[in-house]
Parts: sequence; C-alpha cells; structure tokens
Amino acid sequence: MRHVLYALGTAVCLLLILIVITCAAVTHMGRDGALYARCFHAYAGTEHLGVTEDRYDEIAQALAVYLSGDSAEMPYFNEKELTHLNDIRLLFALFDKAWLLLIPAAALVFLLLKRPDPKGLAFGSALAVLILLAIGTCFAINFEGAFIALHKVLFTNDLWLLDPRTDLLICLMPERMFSALAVRLALTVLPGWLLAATVLAVICVLRKRHI
Repeated sequence: MRHVLYALGTAVCLLLILIVITCAAVTHMGRDGALYARCFHAYAGTEHLGVTEDRYDEIAQALAVYLSGDSAEMPYFNEKELTHLNDIRLLFALFDKAWLLLIPAAALVFLLLKRPDPKGLAFGSALAVLILLAIGTCFAINFEGAFIALHKVLFTNDLWLLDPRTDLLICLMPERMFSALAVRLALTVLPGWLLAATVLAVICVLRKRHI
C-alpha cells in the first residue's frame, strides 16, 4: 500500500510540474513575434482575404505585443477574432500565475510522502510517463480531434471556431502550423520535465540515506 501511495503522489507531483513547464513554454512561444512571422510565411494562405505576405511580419509583431498584455493596433481582425484573441490573452495571464499554485502544491505532495520510497518513486515516474505518452499518442493519431477537445477544455465559448473564408486568424494559423508547433513545444518541455524528475529522484535518494 505504501508503494502505491508513494507512486500516486510522485505521479501527481510530476504532472503538476509538467503543467507548469508547459504553461511557461506556451506563453513564451505565444508571445514570440519572430516565431509567428516564420510560421505565417511557412503556413499561412491569406491572399483570398486581401492580405499579402509582405504584411505578415507586421501582423506577427502586433499579435505578439497584444498577447503579451500590451496595447497594440489590431485592424487586421474582425470583432469575433478580437474577442477570441482577448480570451487567449487572459488565458496566457492565467498561465503566467500557474506556478504560484501548482509548484507549492507539488512541493506539498512531495513533502507528505514522508518516508522515501525509491520503488514507489520509480512506479510513480513510470505512471506519469505513461499518462504523458497517452496524451501524446492521442495528438499523434488524431491531432484535429485532440486539438478540438483541448479548445473545449480551455475556452468557455465557441469563438475559436473560425471560418477560413472570412476570418484572417485561422488563415494565418492553419491546423498544420499548430501540429508543427506541438512538436516544437514537446521538444521544449520534455528536457525540463526530465530534469525535474531527476531532481526528485536525487532528493529521494538523499533522504533515504539520511534515515
């Protein structure tokens, strides 16, 4: 029973840390004007809306400034798009504060796992990895479905359902752009998460030696 509790606690701890790292990476990428510009030039198709490629850099910088929380001129987007962008900006502001709650929660869970248990730590780490692999597999097999499900979780309205015939935002950011960014996000998040898991393992071993 002790192994099970320690494993569950470890898994919760690691998943909370994963959420914090993911939030930080998402907001960093989501406020990167240069990244937006590269993606627009690589994936966007906006000619049918009268927006030519030479405006992509300008739009990218304005978008990055806006999502950073600063005021920016956004004449490119209609009211529905602007409302959705404001929802994203509010979400980013929430992500900025995620660590204030989740890191103390993770630390509390780890501290409550009083007696160090290397076997429980190993099982818990494996469980967290399996959960992460399951999520990654869902995105790999059906990115569109997983992407839609994620939007339904994160947003309380359906303003993210944009029309490529009339809405510039979806033409600047088609699904294939997000699938490429998802890979970039994973490659950014995983090293930090593995480092955190290693630190937890080291702490567990050191605590075990001092008992």
